[in-house]
Amino acid sequence: MIRSKDILNCLPLLASVLGDQYGVQIRIGGNEACTNGKIIQLPSLPMDCEPELLAMVRGFVDHEAAHIRHTDFGVLQAANLDPVTFNLFNCLEDWRIEKKLSGIFPGSRYNLNWLIRRFFVEQAQPRAGDDSPALAVLDYVLLTVRAWDVEEVNIPRMVAAEVLRQHFPGLKEVLDAILAKVFIHCPDTAAAIASARQLAQSIRQWEPQQQQRKTRTNEADHTDSAPQSDQDISSDCASQAEQPISPSKAKTQLTALLHAEAQDLPQSLGERLSTALVLCQSESAFESVTVAVEGFRPSGVLSESQKLQALQVSIALRTRLQGFLQAQTQKRCTIGRRGALHTGSLHRLQTGNPRIFRREAEQAGLNTAVHILLDVSGSMSGTPIALARQACFAVAKALENIKGVNPAVTAFPALASTSSVFPIMRHGQKVPGSFDINASGGTPLAAALWWAMQTMLFLREQRKIILIITDGVPDSTHAATHVVGVAQKLGFEVYGLGIRDEHISHLLPQTSRAINDLPDLAPTMFDMLQDALLKGWAS
Repeated sequence: MIRSKDILNCLPLLASVLGDQYGVQIRIGGNEACTNGKIIQLPSLPMDCEPELLAMVRGFVDHEAAHIRHTDFGVLQAANLDPVTFNLFNCLEDWRIEKKLSGIFPGSRYNLNWLIRRFFVEQAQPRAGDDSPALAVLDYVLLTVRAWDVEEVNIPRMVAAEVLRQHFPGLKEVLDAILAKVFIHCPDTAAAIASARQLAQSIRQWEPQQQQRKTRTNEADHTDSAPQSDQDISSDCASQAEQPISPSKAKTQLTALLHAEAQDLPQSLGERLSTALVLCQSESAFESVTVAVEGFRPSGVLSESQKLQALQVSIALRTRLQGFLQAQTQKRCTIGRRGALHTGSLHRLQTGNPRIFRREAEQAGLNTAVHILLDVSGSMSGTPIALARQACFAVAKALENIKGVNPAVTAFPALASTSSVFPIMRHGQKVPGSFDINASGGTPLAAALWWAMQTMLFLREQRKIILIITDGVPDSTHAATHVVGVAQKLGFEVYGLGIRDEHISHLLPQTSRAINDLPDLAPTMFDMLQDALLKGWAS
């Protein structure tokens, strides 16, 4: 039985659970953290993720899943926003979609608030002295929106507010009026775009003529009319603000801001998270987790002679397994308090023992999912791949007809990329005839194992067995050893069948065998599966 606690502490399985929960696809691999509106991409991260990194992953998936579910990307693309208006839109849209997701999945609110505190409070850094004060305008909008969910953000927010009061008097009040309307009602992406355009227009239309009057009014507000909750913060922030720039220079800086490039503007929560996750990548590719993606590999039907040989072996294996299982599931008699009277136990009444009834009991079924991973790397070319695909077909056919066993077959790699798989037969499907696959490419065993574990995670079967059919050494022995250890710890059972090679025994010393010819398959697989099934009955 796989425990929920273990799943939440395992990055690939956590990603699989979150993807299933939110109805999105999550991939792990490469060096980017992003989304294309359909798929959430996580970079290759360290094998042993610390709790803080897992929390960032959860928050990133929450945030990007909210965009996929609730942002209308068609409307956004049609709007064709300039960088500053898009930056303002992103502030509003992030808050809107996170609020909608939290209404459906309340747990995501905790994750997102943790991230807001981390990036906008704990790691908030004042701008350098040579930065344009105009950037504080965008900071103010971003921090105001984030303060709606996390009150502590008001501390850095008031720093930005003080810069606006000093350099752009009157602008804060105009922005506040627009933001207040957003807080009250912002139902969709189109509304967020419209509000962002209003904010950008307010920045564009600000004029410095009223600066002196607004400055005097602002100073009076500090001493007399500032709200009690902001008063202390404002006085602290005032000491951090620079001397006001000239009115003409202030206008020039706002004009320059409106023509700035995206990379020069304040980062949103998603952008900061993306940067943090990319920086968390392992320095060595062999120390990181990559999950295979589904791809395609041409396959055909086995020749009649190969299929006939495989079926003969399959029948022999199935016959031996079914005979074994029948002996294990045969009815047995138990004596208890209910059932038919068992005359041989009537003597128990003399001692007051009411257990004098017999009942026929039958062992529970296997309830086992078996996923076969077929290595079709370049080293399998020639005789090994011919033997492997026959062996794979024979085992799949044998398991298909055993009650309580749910088999699947996946080849790796596919042709799409190095870390890829090609599902030949998924769980719940009938065994196809298309096992005639040629061999090429590397041996991304670790990535394929992660993918298989993700696939099996939601199956109803209590026991989950992975059978690796391979001829040699994986691309990364260290990564493969790590994932096998994690799989076994989580409750997956991993077995190996070596094809004319015993390297698999280094990875699975207790649960692997090797064959040199097809006639060896039935007895070898029976011995291995018998051990596995006996283990199941014992438990």
